[in-house]
Amino acid sequence: MIRKILALAWLNALQLLRNPGEVVGVLVLPLALTMLFGSAYSGAGEKPMSVLLVDEDSTVYSAQVGRLLDAEESFETSAVTRAQAEDLIAKGEASVAVLVPEGFQDALKGTGAEIEVLRDPASESSFAVISVVQGVAMRMSGDVQAAKVVVGAMPPGSVSFDTIYNTADAKWEPKPPVYAQGETVIASEVRGDSVLAEGATLSSIGFTVWFILFMTFGSAGGILEEREQGTLRRMLVAPISRGTIVSGKIVGIVLAASVQALVLVGVGALAFGVPWGRDPLAVFVVLGSYVLAGTGLAVLVSALVRTRDQLSGLSPLISTGLAMLGGCLWPLEVIAPFMQTVAKFTPTGWAVMGLTDVVARNQGMQAALVPSLVLLAFAVASLVLGARLLRFE
Repeated sequence: MIRKILALAWLNALQLLRNPGEVVGVLVLPLALTMLFGSAYSGAGEKPMSVLLVDEDSTVYSAQVGRLLDAEESFETSAVTRAQAEDLIAKGEASVAVLVPEGFQDALKGTGAEIEVLRDPASESSFAVISVVQGVAMRMSGDVQAAKVVVGAMPPGSVSFDTIYNTADAKWEPKPPVYAQGETVIASEVRGDSVLAEGATLSSIGFTVWFILFMTFGSAGGILEEREQGTLRRMLVAPISRGTIVSGKIVGIVLAASVQALVLVGVGALAFGVPWGRDPLAVFVVLGSYVLAGTGLAVLVSALVRTRDQLSGLSPLISTGLAMLGGCLWPLEVIAPFMQTVAKFTPTGWAVMGLTDVVARNQGMQAALVPSLVLLAFAVASLVLGARLLRFE
């Protein structure tokens, strides 16, 4: 019986692969959109901000300002003179310049030094540079105060300002003595107070959930095709029970959707660094339950329509509608409480909630259990009803 089921499942896969339009719709298109939106959300291709650097002091301490600015990955510094910086900003060819004035080192060891920022008043991005410069100034100020305290407490000539300054500055690497770590937390009717999934992680989870539905509907179309061709009716004459035939078709849909889920998860993890591997077992449980739920929905709809053309017309509407309601395109936490409640009545909503808890929030198997049980309940109900209503002719 198992061999017969697997043979029927393989037949279902061959029917899907021999139709180029189906292959493009359920495999190539999801991969292309995942790569496109994943690149957009992960910031791939972003050009570093150009920052002009004017060093009029040409000392070790003024060079440190430039070095710390260069360490900022989003900046690309270019050394120019003050006149060049003012001219480029006035012409609109540059938005911001950082200027270390002459006498900076002496002032630093004395009563206090300053770092100037020249900017185009119309440039909002220049505020990011000002923020970084303020951080540089705070770091150097802390080092100066530490050096002054130590030098003042020791016998004259026993230690140098430069030595203590460098020792204090080394304490900032690889992390500063005190640093801030931020997380986006939002009150949600769906999951309570939760870290919000963002960027490539949100995109990868959403597209994986969304396009699994496309695959299940595309594979289920093979059932209707065989019914239109009379193949299903002829199978009843063969020494194969009706239950075996239906089981074979269901297994074929599950296998096709599982392969697509594996591919989309792999693309998200390898191309965009989405942490799908934090808890592989929990991810498997949620995705496996969702694949069964999506298969059940596809079989149920296939049993209710008459032709494959009708299924082809309905499947994008159903898949896209459930994706929007279930939070595949935006975080559930940011929509109205009523719509968050609606999401609980969709398989996509429970899949997104479960995967977000496991992948984005690292909550493990405990967070996967309730969504998986709900999805399995939906899968059993839809598969049983779909199998009963499925017509062979």
